[in-house]
Amino acid sequence: ELWNIGDIVLAMPFLAQLRALFPSARITMLARPYAKTILAGTGLVDDFIETELGWSERATRFNPLGYNWSELRRVRRELRGRDFDIAFKSRMHIREHLILAMSGASRRVAFAFGHGDRVLTDAIPIGDPNRHKAGDWLELLKPFGGPVEGPPTLLKVSDAERRSAAAFLAAHGVSSNDRVVGIHPGASVPGKRWPLEKFAEVARVMAQRAGVKVVAFVEPEGYGDAVARVEHVIPAKLNLRELVALIQRCDVLVCNDSGPMHLAGALTIPTVAVFGSGIQEWFSPLGEGHSPLTGIESVTTAQLLDAVDATLRASRSSDRMQEELPDASRSQSLR
Repeated sequence: ELWNIGDIVLAMPFLAQLRALFPSARITMLARPYAKTILAGTGLVDDFIETELGWSERATRFNPLGYNWSELRRVRRELRGRDFDIAFKSRMHIREHLILAMSGASRRVAFAFGHGDRVLTDAIPIGDPNRHKAGDWLELLKPFGGPVEGPPTLLKVSDAERRSAAAFLAAHGVSSNDRVVGIHPGASVPGKRWPLEKFAEVARVMAQRAGVKVVAFVEPEGYGDAVARVEHVIPAKLNLRELVALIQRCDVLVCNDSGPMHLAGALTIPTVAVFGSGIQEWFSPLGEGHSPLTGIESVTTAQLLDAVDATLRASRSSDRMQEELPDASRSQSLR
């Protein structure tokens, strides 16, 4: 399933493995338009088939295939014209099985869950139902020898984007010595959002700390304005690539289980994220150093502030260790 920002990020380890297993292949991704924006510069995908099939929870409540039939027909024509050898999908839903069937690929690889499995040439057993979603993708490579060892897969930020993010922060009085705490209070659905007033309280407390600057990320439609209006907090209303570049400059991102959380993980930025119950093991961000807090109704501002402080201390300790390494060792440790 590649319909949300987090889904795109969690597919990245699979895409990197696909490159390693099939170095001469041309890789095409079917996804919403922002997939191309997110993966810019990574070299993981050669072509994108962009689509908005409208497969939201609301749209598919009474019709599992959604309502955008004209777009579905267009996608079918586009897929058929590509002459694919192999097609993969990781989500266990009949509508994505339909897309595999429409692809016309010689091999169609997905998890077997009973409904529509006859369209598959390689039906992968579901196995552990609690496996992380990035691990689900990697399971699909078993018919081809399975994953191979390789470096971590990261999002790319261009030099121009780095300079733009640095200029934005400098214009708001942020020095290179300041610790930057990013706060993104949004999420794709209201049920995944920790209360906005609690995020605002975290922003207020952190903004009073010496040597700490707080950036509040405001969504395009305005969600998060209440946090951005807190005194001494820097408001940031950005496009997607600007968001990626500014998250990379943060020392920690405070957020919900959301697309920006996954962007931070793929940029090696630690997160303090609030999760709903029972989904953390599926959707935790890539990488290490994260501090997930489970229970939207029960997580307190004190708990979250403690987690942010601990993350900043760990980050400072890591920076100090890097500074003390000889040049050759530091270069090796950063690879």
